[in-house]
Amino acid sequence: MKKLLLSIALVGSSFMYNAQVILAVTDIGSPIAGNYEFTWGDPASGWGTPDFLIPGTFIVGELVFVNDGTPGTNATYGNLLAEEGCNPSMANAYAGKIAVIRRNTCEFGKKAFEAQQAGAIGVIIVNREPGVIEIGAGADGANVTIPVGFVSDASGAALLAEMANNPVNIFFGNKTGLYNADCGITKGATLISKSTGVVSQLSQNASEFNFEIGSRVYNYGIDDQTGLTLNCTITNPSSAVVYDETVGPFSVVSGDSVDVIPAGAFSLPAFSLASYPAGRYTVTYTLNLGITDEYNADNSVSSDFVVNNSIFAMGTLDVVTGLPVANNGYRPSTNNNTFGECVVLRDANASRIGVAGIYFSAQGTTVDLTGEEMAINLYRWDDAFVDLNDAALAFNSLTSVAFGYYYYPSDLQGETVFGQFNTSVALLNNQRYLACVQTVNTGIYLGFDSKTNYVWNEAFYLQPVTPIENDGAYFASGFGADIVPALGLMVFNAAEAGLNEETSIEGLAYPNPAVDVVTVSVNAEGNAVLNITDLAGRTVLSQNVSLENGKTTVNIASLNSGSYLFNVTLEDGKTTQFSVVKK
Repeated sequence: MKKLLLSIALVGSSFMYNAQVILAVTDIGSPIAGNYEFTWGDPASGWGTPDFLIPGTFIVGELVFVNDGTPGTNATYGNLLAEEGCNPSMANAYAGKIAVIRRNTCEFGKKAFEAQQAGAIGVIIVNREPGVIEIGAGADGANVTIPVGFVSDASGAALLAEMANNPVNIFFGNKTGLYNADCGITKGATLISKSTGVVSQLSQNASEFNFEIGSRVYNYGIDDQTGLTLNCTITNPSSAVVYDETVGPFSVVSGDSVDVIPAGAFSLPAFSLASYPAGRYTVTYTLNLGITDEYNADNSVSSDFVVNNSIFAMGTLDVVTGLPVANNGYRPSTNNNTFGECVVLRDANASRIGVAGIYFSAQGTTVDLTGEEMAINLYRWDDAFVDLNDAALAFNSLTSVAFGYYYYPSDLQGETVFGQFNTSVALLNNQRYLACVQTVNTGIYLGFDSKTNYVWNEAFYLQPVTPIENDGAYFASGFGADIVPALGLMVFNAAEAGLNEETSIEGLAYPNPAVDVVTVSVNAEGNAVLNITDLAGRTVLSQNVSLENGKTTVNIASLNSGSYLFNVTLEDGKTTQFSVVKK
């Protein structure tokens, strides 16, 4: 039976961010006026909060900093415990205002409920670290009937600093119908690159790598609009514009939308280049009304893809390390035995590359990861189906062609690590592969990326993007195409590696991730040459080493933080390759 979607349980709660839902400081002339990235308590995930997906659902109010009177200081983070809002505040302490509360100590639902009991009309929780996460309802979330938002540490610091000197007022909710002239575009209705980690060996010209351009244009305003244009630009690693196309003018009536899609009434040319220099490319869609848009913060959407020779990925890749980035942990809402997340790879020229392992991350609210075993597998996916609409879509013919285990050396909560296959393997042309990381601990949440959105890609190309496994059953669309497994498949040039049984040997490095010194372990003795390259294929270190009892130590203190490919070549010509993450 074909299985597509599965319900989820999260470290937080589900991520809902549509362009018409905003959190903005509205004070004219304020140095912090404008929009803030946020997540919010979604009633579909256990909160009793209002549903911001309903037009006209919002709050407007002044911010107030919580102080529940709890004595002491948080020993870990240094803030006053009273600012965490985990205990009852005085009656009506926040009456008619939006309470700002620090993260830490107790559940998000508990904080929000205590603020609600003290008269707050809404809650903004401030993260203790960069970025935003999804906020879980916890035991009290169902009793919270006021809106609850979550912002990053930097956003929270800006709000709190301004609150110390001046009143700060915000708009929080759905802005549909608030303005006369207001149109926008969203990540969830925009075509992006087919992957974020684009393998250079498989993308040598326009026919080998290309993708369609398109977006849905919404009219959130009261007035019909007749002079809309949509532009798309793509810049290369040198910031040069390599694609610049515009369609329009076209019209969208109030409350409706128009699709700019391939072969549609309105369309933009597909993107392709004759060659693809390595590095980061940025795709930017920009909407223009032809008149002043009274709310223009949702008139632009951007996404990146990175051409490189070491990582195939579907989720966000870090700008410094080049590794997959998870912004939250997920697992199925019902899970009794095993849980795995996967990435799909299929290419007409796949025999050019081999695979060595998988980058991934995990976390657990009550689990110390030290010693935890994670299974990694590369399957040949032999079920014959055309697309997601094909009744033959199944996971009945999965043959493991590479496998291994990763054991956490310490409690690396949320950190990207590398699991190496026991033996590297070359791929076959036009063969569909499924690369998965799996845990048997039901307390572990695997890392996912909810900032990369393939909803429109999946609908257009009809190919699986985000598969997961739960208790032996596979789901082709996982938790949804906007919740992407934060996995990276470590690849290399198969021809250069001379990948075959006669020339390859087993090898690994530890600790991994490493700080200054790493031990290289190879099933061999004697002299060898170690060549270390970065994700762009540049040699960053090359030296002769001597293997005693199959081991040698290498000082990597001079390397920048990131991921590197170690290639060890013995005197008899045999080689081994593996990846090392430098902290």
